[in-house]
Amino acid sequence: MAIKYWVGAKAFVYNTKLKKLLVMQRAYGDTSAGMWENPGGKKEIGEDIRDTLKREILEETGIIVEDYRMLYATAINEEKSPFMIIGFFVATDKEEIEMSIEHVKYRWVDVEDYLSLVDRGIKKDFKDAKIEEIIKEYE
Repeated sequence: MAIKYWVGAKAFVYNTKLKKLLVMQRAYGDTSAGMWENPGGKKEIGEDIRDTLKREILEETGIIVEDYRMLYATAINEEKSPFMIIGFFVATDKEEIEMSIEHVKYRWVDVEDYLSLVDRGIKKDFKDAKIEEIIKEYE
């Protein structure tokens, strides 16, 4: 029997003015409550993954995505809800975030602080996608 995955878009969001990355803390009552993560979410049926990225980032942060690049795909094989994440890099100069109810906090942080907050899966994606090298293009 084939495994059915849901598909989503997540983004490393970099502020070109502040020279910092965005990290958001999941709301309580969620399966990942309290976890620090990148904004993003599930693809809707018939939706292009780039449109998913733009919709989810706008819904969760108020950022209109214009400068982005697709980086990687990774599968998370959770037994109850396996999913495929398409990772993006988004650059913005917007500083104020308009959070949805999905998150309780956000921070703009440097790379070191970012890596101290996120879980090992996000750290691996960060390293594999060479996010530090991409950031240097904006300095």
